[in-house]
Amino acid sequence: MSFLLNSIGIKEVMWGRPAPLLLILACVVAALLLTAFLYARQRGLPARIRLGLAIARLLLLVLLVLAVFEPIAVCERTRQVKRRLPVLIDVSASMSIKDQRKRPGDVIEAGVALGILPASATTDVNRAVIELDTKQREAIAAATRVDLAGSLIQKTAKPIFQSLGKSLDIDYYVFGSTLRLLGNEEMTPPPSLQGLVAEESGTSISESLEAVAKTGRGVPLAGIILLSDGLETSSRRAETVLNNLGIQGVPVYPIPLGLADPDDVSIRNIVMQEVAFTGDKVPVRVQIRSKGYEKRSVTLAVKLNGRSVASRRIKLAGGLQFEDIFFNVDLTEKGAAKVEVSLEPFADEATAENNIVARSVRVVNEKINVLCIEGSARWEFRYLRAMLKRDPRINSTFIATRSGPEIARNSTEYIARFPERREEAFKYDLVILGDVDSAFFSGDEFLRIEELVRERGGSLLMLCGSRYSPASYAGTPIEKMLPVKFQPEAEWESVDDGVYPVLTPEGKSSLVMTLEMDPEENDSIWSRVAPLDQLPPLLEPRPGATVLATLSDTRSRVKQYPLVSWQRYGTGKCMMIGTDRMWLLRFKTGDKYHWRVWSQCIQFLTLSRLMGEHKRIRLETDRAIYSVNGQAQIYAHLLDDRFEPILQSGFVVSVRSLDVPGAQPQNLTLRPDAGNPGLYEGYFSPTKPGRYRVEANATDRSLASTTEFQVADVEPEMDDTAMQLEQLRRIADLSGGKCLGVLGINELPSLLNLESYPTTFTTEVPLWDNGWLALVLVTLMGLEWLVRRRYDLP
Repeated sequence: MSFLLNSIGIKEVMWGRPAPLLLILACVVAALLLTAFLYARQRGLPARIRLGLAIARLLLLVLLVLAVFEPIAVCERTRQVKRRLPVLIDVSASMSIKDQRKRPGDVIEAGVALGILPASATTDVNRAVIELDTKQREAIAAATRVDLAGSLIQKTAKPIFQSLGKSLDIDYYVFGSTLRLLGNEEMTPPPSLQGLVAEESGTSISESLEAVAKTGRGVPLAGIILLSDGLETSSRRAETVLNNLGIQGVPVYPIPLGLADPDDVSIRNIVMQEVAFTGDKVPVRVQIRSKGYEKRSVTLAVKLNGRSVASRRIKLAGGLQFEDIFFNVDLTEKGAAKVEVSLEPFADEATAENNIVARSVRVVNEKINVLCIEGSARWEFRYLRAMLKRDPRINSTFIATRSGPEIARNSTEYIARFPERREEAFKYDLVILGDVDSAFFSGDEFLRIEELVRERGGSLLMLCGSRYSPASYAGTPIEKMLPVKFQPEAEWESVDDGVYPVLTPEGKSSLVMTLEMDPEENDSIWSRVAPLDQLPPLLEPRPGATVLATLSDTRSRVKQYPLVSWQRYGTGKCMMIGTDRMWLLRFKTGDKYHWRVWSQCIQFLTLSRLMGEHKRIRLETDRAIYSVNGQAQIYAHLLDDRFEPILQSGFVVSVRSLDVPGAQPQNLTLRPDAGNPGLYEGYFSPTKPGRYRVEANATDRSLASTTEFQVADVEPEMDDTAMQLEQLRRIADLSGGKCLGVLGINELPSLLNLESYPTTFTTEVPLWDNGWLALVLVTLMGLEWLVRRRYDLP
């Protein structure tokens, strides 16, 4: 029976009105008995006639009984379906670029895509360009990359896609940072691809390809058509997605749009200090990239809070070049100021949006008070003392522990001991503790140093020394303030001559360790700090501490030797530098890098105190500059009126845009840091460029400082105007497809799999509600009636 059902495509039979099997059998038996009873009384009929009538009546009754329970047949059928062909059109901001097509081949390609020229125009490019009239030239010049994409599909390649539509189901999507379905060819009317607006702030090609591959609805893809300039702003690695597409047999066919090497001038990056003092002359190093404008002059300008403060004419050399410009900080108010560095754009540039870079500088209108305590005249201290004395932003005071009080009596720069009076002790923003025996300090002096950092927002920097620091500080209040653990009374260990500092990921992103903007060059500079000779026996960093630099060889040491590290301690910061050979940065460069790292350390450690005005609630951000949609980490340090940490479930701050008049502040709840009592942190994602201010809630505002940060104006979408041809070719290679040009789109029919795909599906067919059942019943009843009439039966 099963074989018979399968042969006619019936997979199984079930009941629409489920009933116990015994009930069904009882009804069939009842029909059998009724038939036997009726025809057992019929006399005078031939046996064969009576048997035939009985069978007809029995079949009739059984069919009626079965129909009551509504039998349903589950049938399995196979049909041919079309494969799907998604067409993805990039509508990110870079697709809005109007490329300056100066070469004849670029002009002809754009003309073919727009339907202005036939594909045959490529046979004689120069002649075709000459024959273009003014209106056609203007249309080609005004066309954006997304205009070419829409026109290519709906005009030039329309016959190709119409032909493909007979064999494939074609769906049209637009994508940037997200994917959106426009429609398909079967819609009435079909979706229009004219007038697409390219304004998405990012491009995620790999995520869009993965998303469209997952919307197959069980129908295989013949491939994916990708119209894009290849610019990818997503941080996700595409190899896995593209390899999976290749394994699944889904090739990607990119159609590049744009110019691989457009004529453009852009500011790639600027290097500028984050903190400036009133009256400072601030240097800015500008990295410029240009093509097509060699030997032409352009104005490089700087604006401070919208006012022009510096400008100079420079000559473009082509490729990458570096230019320096200086501006004076003439602001007297403390706070964040907006700095804009710009290049005067040429009229025919691809875009002017990448000609300007905005940064933020924190203006300080008071000097930094530094107390440097040292026990030996080592080279690091000699250079540091000279740099501190000549820096006009710093009021430096020194304690020479081995010289006794005599030097303090004879020099205004020196004092004999750490101040006893609290107002004198707490005026220092930073204490630099060198190779000093802990026995030099009294218990009260230790407590005043700890109070300065923990409660008054000051900072401590230990510059390790082979005689006393940090070994002699075991068991003192200084030990718990330091960001690393160390072996007490242990000797310094010798290291190989080839070992040098290596920046950690945190160090690479920290301004403290940034000596050059190029990461490779920065790493190269730090590799010159060798030989380190000897290093203190430091162990692992404390929980919550940040390691900025470790060693290039840690085989004989802890897993990550904390050469340079820091941590928050109460309202202040504590840093440890595990070597006194930073002066090796002076090799062939003088003070350039050596003072830069010390200056950046001092600024990092003292800025929060200088900007916070010693408030009980101090607000900070981890950086001064962020990108759009980046993560700004916001900190709040909460102390009560006795300067003890406040413990609560959260702390609410508000973030407000300073560049949008009347902008409503956004509230953000900071959560407590379990490892640092009184410290609260949270994240804010800015969606628009400009300046932002962080303030405490209305209740605590009078007790709190404020802080500001800058969001970069230049979007990554417009940072590089070049079409990424190699990226598109890589997408094609990894997925098993082919990179096609505008003029190569005719190859699509020969590359795509146009064969229909067989798919099996099941369907339920009611057996009780069909015409064949009525026909059988009528036939049985008619036959019985005719026979009974033939033999004059009632």
